[in-house]
Amino acid sequence: MARDNPPPLALITGGTSGIGFAVAQRLAQEGYDLIITGRDAERGVQAQDALLQSSPTHCQFISLANDDWSGYQALTKPLEGRGLALLVASAATGLQAHLIDTPSSELDRLLRVNLLAPHHLVRTLLPHFESPSSVILISSDAGVDGEQSLGAYSVTKSALNMMGRMLALDLAPRGIRVNTVCPGDTRPGMRYLLRPGEIERSPDDYLSWPLPPRGRLGEASDTAELVAFLASERADFIVGSVMLVDGGSRAGRPDPSTRNQAH
Repeated sequence: MARDNPPPLALITGGTSGIGFAVAQRLAQEGYDLIITGRDAERGVQAQDALLQSSPTHCQFISLANDDWSGYQALTKPLEGRGLALLVASAATGLQAHLIDTPSSELDRLLRVNLLAPHHLVRTLLPHFESPSSVILISSDAGVDGEQSLGAYSVTKSALNMMGRMLALDLAPRGIRVNTVCPGDTRPGMRYLLRPGEIERSPDDYLSWPLPPRGRLGEASDTAELVAFLASERADFIVGSVMLVDGGSRAGRPDPSTRNQAH
């Protein structure tokens, strides 16, 4: 039976692990009903069960490869007769390689997942957004200040930051606020930010990362808190922003003698 006043509905791509899952947890605390997507069906069911057990939120998992446009229409079915209050585009992939060493096929893959997929997603869901509503793109601090070791990834995230601004201009008159969030180094690290030949990132890779000026590495919950704020009425006048959540890593060049190692 349909509820007379259902909670707001949020859709989170890449919501089965890492930052995406933390965002889903935080939004559940805010009373959102959730739709989460991910390409690993087993992990998706586990994430859905965990969210359902931890809160009274309704949660539905939809198995989806982010660059499979044919599957995007499946996202509109749960929205029939119900508006979408929030879209969080968190799914992403990466490659630890210099841009010049990145094969064209890999650059194309990163562009499809990190840039073209969010664009296609917004266009597909556009008729279903409520007014007011919000779109939040999860980018990276590498899109603000590029990293040579993440060449293609930096390029795609920089383009995503600009796309967020252009979408903000396009959608603000429709009552849809678009903002972009750029996490810094967040442990244990993005699952698919891989070195050539890797299938999944080493879970202890973050142990070698330098600490940002704040004195600790980021947690997925740090980004989730900002997402929850940007989606709220308190952020009503924040439109087209590109916000860092990086512990000061991109603030400037600290004295090398003050740098510590994560442990």
